[in-house]
Amino acid sequence: MDIMIQILSLSLVMKKERSIMKKNDITFNSDDIVFNYRIAGVIRNGNKILVHQDNRSLHYTLPGGRCSFMEDSKLTLQREIEEEIGYKVKFVKDISFLENFFISSFNGKQYHELLIVLEICFENEDIYGLESIPCIEEHKKDFLTFTWIDIDELRQKNFKPEVLLDSIQNENFDHIILSEIS
Repeated sequence: MDIMIQILSLSLVMKKERSIMKKNDITFNSDDIVFNYRIAGVIRNGNKILVHQDNRSLHYTLPGGRCSFMEDSKLTLQREIEEEIGYKVKFVKDISFLENFFISSFNGKQYHELLIVLEICFENEDIYGLESIPCIEEHKKDFLTFTWIDIDELRQKNFKPEVLLDSIQNENFDHIILSEIS
């Protein structure tokens, strides 16, 4: 019987969260802890990389999003980039796997995040000439902006998670465990 109560409880939590996330996103909530499975992309433009900033926060991060059930990481990243900025991308190489433990600046909850970082490139090379790329996704376009920033400059800005900058610059695949929770 306990397992049925847990399943029903999880179902109710997931139903509540669906109002902000897609139905099949791999994210689970338990009181003040969130498990998140996210895929992020490194898109290079010389020494610059494409980052996005949510104007409701003070940090930059790599573009990407939550993986959906039965969707591989490459497909997730292709879908997310196309949904958010409208351009097709293709896979270049694996960058890192990050086990990330942090407290969200948005909701104060503890996050246990599995983050796969892939290098990708735009299929349309004209995009590399743009200074910034607007978000086209309806529920994000008012607060999410995409811009090219020099990787060395990102070290001076509030880039999250900062440890990824080393992985982006080196040629080896990294498995990182980062805990910002004491």
